[in-house]
Amino acid sequence: MNEMKSSAAGSPGGDEYARGDGEVRTLRPARTRAEWPPVPPEQADGLRQICLIDVETTGLDCTRHRVIEVCAARVQLDGAGNVVGIRSIGEGLEDPGHPLPPEIVKLTGLTDAMLSGQRINRQSLTERIASCEGVIAFNAGFDRPFLEALLPDLPRMNWGCAMKDVPWRSLGFESGPQNYLLMQTGYYPPSAHRARQDVLSLTQLLSHTCTDGESVMAKLLAAMAAPAWRFEATRAPYDAKDALKDRGYRFRKQGQGALWHKHVRHGEYDAELAWYRETIRMEPSIVELPATERYRHERSWTPVVPEGGWPKYLR
Repeated sequence: MNEMKSSAAGSPGGDEYARGDGEVRTLRPARTRAEWPPVPPEQADGLRQICLIDVETTGLDCTRHRVIEVCAARVQLDGAGNVVGIRSIGEGLEDPGHPLPPEIVKLTGLTDAMLSGQRINRQSLTERIASCEGVIAFNAGFDRPFLEALLPDLPRMNWGCAMKDVPWRSLGFESGPQNYLLMQTGYYPPSAHRARQDVLSLTQLLSHTCTDGESVMAKLLAAMAAPAWRFEATRAPYDAKDALKDRGYRFRKQGQGALWHKHVRHGEYDAELAWYRETIRMEPSIVELPATERYRHERSWTPVVPEGGWPKYLR
């Protein structure tokens, strides 16, 4: 039996607690595909449909490494943003054309023999995703670039990130990897680092109801619909790099056009602008960041060219 101290806000739905010197929660396995049946067609009118995605890859760099497994689930939501069913779930394997690194075999359980000759049906996967109103991954900053490299015909979609777009700490969670968050809701994944199981675990996590009565999914959808911006540290002096890094800015490594940048969410704008003006003593370039533009690979967007050209250290 797996036990843990209860710290997450809300109820996983029906879990029993044993109280002694501390509060103890018994973990249950995340629901299987069979436990998420699709809503019957005659009852599906008005339901929203979101695609949950997970990819397994040969490495971390989408410009050098390959997708070896993908799973996409079309999840059905009611008007309040609650998960009510999975309309369909599909998965595929891809032969990368070279032996897998040993660490990837150990992490995923995939082998060269399992992938030999396999190819993901790109057209079917593209159509499955495009039929939804948006895409959610646990770590969209990783999954989106790999998915778009795999599917060049995929239309520009709204993207959400369960790791970044959900205010986990304010909801009573200790933030961390997907399965650590899942366990705080009272569930555990029967297995991990295979795309299908990770998508089912993500479905379970997003279906969790918080103490205010809203699901995690509803909060994520609200974040996707809310405005956001990219603050670009245009013409910031070289010696500001440590302050920018400490503040959570990321460096776009691309020669002329390289710069520090940050995804600023709704509710953070005023504080971020005040910090920037006080610390950097300049104005950032501020670019609106609709959900269609979030979590793209940094080489896929062009920064604002500063008046007077780039600083000398970037030329």
